Amino acid sequence: MTRQEQAMKTIEQSDPQTYRLIVLRRDGSQILLLSSRSGRSLPCVQVSPRKRIAQQLVTEVNRAWGLQAYCLFLPSLITTDRIEHSGNYAVLESIKHNDEAPKGACWMPCKESPCPLTQSTEDNDAIKESLCELNSYANQPQTGPFGRSGWLRDLFIWAEEQLSPLGLRVNGNFHQCNASPNFSLIRLETSGPAAWFKATGEPNRHELPITLSLTRLFPRNLPAIFGVHPSWNGWLSEEVSGATLDQFTELSAWEKVAKDLAELQIASIGKDAQLLDAGCKDLRLPNLVDLIDPFIARMSEFMSAQHEQIPPPLTNSQLSFVAYRLKESCSLLHDLRFPHTLGHNDFNPGNILISPARSVFLDWAEGCVTNPLVTFEHLHEHARRARLQDSAPEKITAAYLRPWDAYLPSDALARGMTVAPLFAVFVYALAGKAWCSPDTLHNSRRSGYLRSLTRRMYREATRAVEGSEQCVA
Repeated sequence: MTRQEQAMKTIEQSDPQTYRLIVLRRDGSQILLLSSRSGRSLPCVQVSPRKRIAQQLVTEVNRAWGLQAYCLFLPSLITTDRIEHSGNYAVLESIKHNDEAPKGACWMPCKESPCPLTQSTEDNDAIKESLCELNSYANQPQTGPFGRSGWLRDLFIWAEEQLSPLGLRVNGNFHQCNASPNFSLIRLETSGPAAWFKATGEPNRHELPITLSLTRLFPRNLPAIFGVHPSWNGWLSEEVSGATLDQFTELSAWEKVAKDLAELQIASIGKDAQLLDAGCKDLRLPNLVDLIDPFIARMSEFMSAQHEQIPPPLTNSQLSFVAYRLKESCSLLHDLRFPHTLGHNDFNPGNILISPARSVFLDWAEGCVTNPLVTFEHLHEHARRARLQDSAPEKITAAYLRPWDAYLPSDALARGMTVAPLFAVFVYALAGKAWCSPDTLHNSRRSGYLRSLTRRMYREATRAVEGSEQCVA
């Protein structure tokens, strides 16, 4: 589950969406407008809502108009009668301030302009509100360091200071992936290997201290860090050579990741205090047991509030069965004496880099301390969905369990794996805290998602019982 909700306004529809672009330069004093016989208008591009919005916007602006620009933010626009704008807008800044406008376009002064800039009242309102938002970030940079004009130039200067002792220089080329006033992910080309700058705002500010701690404790499995920018809550790290796991269909790559994950978790045994102090979530077994009944009671409220009958809401009897199986699972894991280890509650193939020498794990905002099988179950689930050979899940499991043989009896590992699917979904549902928020009941998307997770728990609980009955038979 991704944590970029505040950063990129993730949209769930699959149809392409049109964005009207407010492209500025010279500290927001000029705006790019298209010229035609009917008047002036904002440039528009179409993007896929299922891909990174900022990355597509920057690419399309360069392709359509030959303009080098970067995205500042996607404004939240409200009309004078307090109704949200129907259109999608994005605010970008041109890197070059003195070049001629692209063919069919012109640069127009936009600050305190006495005349309407475009033929559209809605666009003019959007421009006005966006300039006000831009001005607020200029006056109070701490509220949105990546929403203000010129921040990319400042990033290049700072990155140069971090890289020059390593004999590297930035060359001005970049690849922007995410954009919002408080979040940033951008690749910077250098005279040698590229570097990545990442910054996080609320609710993920803790990702920086977690990343710093894990890089110190487990340097083999995280990218090296070149520098930290405290006021931006950002850091500059090496680009690890290799490819993400989602690009591999070879079983050996998945087995390697499973083995490396187990070895990382084993190395983290006994480091609970350091991991929790760094900001990792406390998802240890004793804490989770106490939350089973409150969680199930809350899910009962969500099921009662469901309007549609397909899929059918779980009954109270079915929810009680889930609670019973969860308590049994926790009791079993406790009796088997699994250690608490470092966990990753957003462990997916896109967060895993594979090089010949090592596996590198990224994006630690969902770092936690929990039962080790929770993180492996994420990998196991992705392996089941990937187009791998039929025996892949079993072989990946074997590769994961092999390093654990020196720490736990093989029968304990096997019994633990039988309850891992149910337990992992429960931990995942708890970690986001949305389940206990008063607002979630009135948020159809979030409440619907939690109902879906709870139905998944019921299926896993039922499957585990059926499996045990078959074993007995």
